[in-house]
Amino acid sequence: MKQPYLCQVRYLTMGLLLLSCFVSCSRSSDHHQLDVQTNYRVYFKVSGFETQISPLEGRLASRRIGASMSGTLWRNQEQYLYFWSFNDTSLVPDIALNSQATITCNPGQSTPIDFAAGYAKDSFPAGLSLSIRGLESIVFQMPLSGAASVTAFGFDMGSSNTGPKDFTILYSNDGSTYHTLSASNPFTNMSSQARNSYAFRLDTLPLDLHRSLYIKILPLAGDRSQVSGYNPATGVTRIDNVYLMGTRDTNAAFPYQQLEYFIFRESDSMLYAHGSIDLAQHDPDFQLNLPAGRYLAHLVAYFSQKPLIWSDTLARASTHFLANAPDNAQASIYGFADTLSVYGDQLVQTTLKRYYSQIQFQFTDPEGLDRITEVWVVPLHAIPYYAPFNPLMNRPEISYTGDSVFRPRFDVNSGSFAFNQFLGNLMHPVPLRYRIYLFGQSGLLRQFEVSHAIPNNVKLTFKGRALSYGTGFGISLDEQWQSEQEIDF
Repeated sequence: MKQPYLCQVRYLTMGLLLLSCFVSCSRSSDHHQLDVQTNYRVYFKVSGFETQISPLEGRLASRRIGASMSGTLWRNQEQYLYFWSFNDTSLVPDIALNSQATITCNPGQSTPIDFAAGYAKDSFPAGLSLSIRGLESIVFQMPLSGAASVTAFGFDMGSSNTGPKDFTILYSNDGSTYHTLSASNPFTNMSSQARNSYAFRLDTLPLDLHRSLYIKILPLAGDRSQVSGYNPATGVTRIDNVYLMGTRDTNAAFPYQQLEYFIFRESDSMLYAHGSIDLAQHDPDFQLNLPAGRYLAHLVAYFSQKPLIWSDTLARASTHFLANAPDNAQASIYGFADTLSVYGDQLVQTTLKRYYSQIQFQFTDPEGLDRITEVWVVPLHAIPYYAPFNPLMNRPEISYTGDSVFRPRFDVNSGSFAFNQFLGNLMHPVPLRYRIYLFGQSGLLRQFEVSHAIPNNVKLTFKGRALSYGTGFGISLDEQWQSEQEIDF
């Protein structure tokens, strides 16, 4: 076949030159096209979101546990199921598997409680501790619904010179029958309010995880050779950093546990890849095959009772947005948005940031809170939305069907409830305004309005009397969740 072809070329010199040019150009074009069409493996390593690993940081700074995924399924990691730092001068836990957790001091008595200097633990700042004069017993009730396992209970404890220097600790699964966990636990640091840390393993106990765990602490005089005599009526006991460790049953916690990813081409803003990962069943890390080029990537992990509100998947990056309905107020949402250059196989480290702030109400009524059976929270502000690639995007039409309804168990020791306000990764303050309705068995007890402007990733606390008219609410704003500022409302 070669010889006839060469004979023809011998008589077509000019044609050969043209043909050579054509073949050369064609091969050059094919080579360029091959580079564009080659797909590269891009592995997304996802970290940073904390809903199950370490829930919301702070009630004043404390909800960070700093867990690492390190190849282990995050949902199976041991973590805080409950944590009390007492840094916001309430008995509401900073981390709570369920909102019905309670603390009862000296049952049947009107025992005044106070807050004094505390002890630091992990990334929880020293802040405050629970301070009780004349402690006879203290009970921590922690509902276990939503837990997959319970592994340990611990706390820090100190006392005045006339306070207890030992204690007995007991547990119960029904609140009436108690079993001894440890009969004697003498202090090692005897000086006034010195820190003593304790941890008790619970993983061998036959606990029914559908019920509550009750931990009871009974103070004892202990060794008095280095301190004053024990005065159970006037001795002061401090307790801080109370925690319950275990793993969560994430399937029971939230129906929606998803990681959504949106990959847009930067050249034309069109959506190139979109997918969803079930975080109840799979790790958040994933891999895509992408051609060479630049992309806009948006990743969102959320743990929610309802689906989130998205723009249409046909939307360009410039009109892509995310929002959350007000009646989905317990949703925890985290995200990552950035540009991505692909010119070969690569690993992309993505750290998801919190897309919400926490709104808390602390009712300080000395009595009557147990009359409240329901709290309705109605937003009077426009529903916040987040457009990561177009901050100046016109407000989209967002509709929702209901308001947030809470049924907290208020008593003399606990008058707080909280919810999450989605804002997106915004640094500028967003004006928020809520109308609160308090209902009892007889109907509406009171309604009032509160408002304040906050950026994303802060904790806003409204503090005041729920059932007293005309008192107003103080505002506590913790912008970094590691300090607190008080301002008048």
